[in-house]
Amino acid sequence: MTKKTGSARLPRPIALLAAIAAIAAPLAAGCAPDPQNAPCSRDAECRRRDEDLRYCISATCVECLSSSICGAGNECVDGRCVLRCRDARDCRSDQLCRDGTCEDR
Repeated sequence: MTKKTGSARLPRPIALLAAIAAIAAPLAAGCAPDPQNAPCSRDAECRRRDEDLRYCISATCVECLSSSICGAGNECVDGRCVLRCRDARDCRSDQLCRDGTCEDR
């Protein structure tokens, strides 16, 4: 038995697998560190996109590999440095201090 998909006819099991892959791909992409989901092959590509993105790991740009890269008291979460703060002066210019953590505005 075949199922028609567009102009091509695929056997039903293949069509089912294709449908599952189409649904799973966006969900898997949601697990990638944000905004580093831009593809890369070298660290330099990441730095050109964003000065904070220093490393290309598994074809994904990330800001940090471990908390020690982020500085004392800060931590690396999903490839991004989470900065601790007392007020907005401790954060980057595009962030604000909320509940002791620098967050994007």
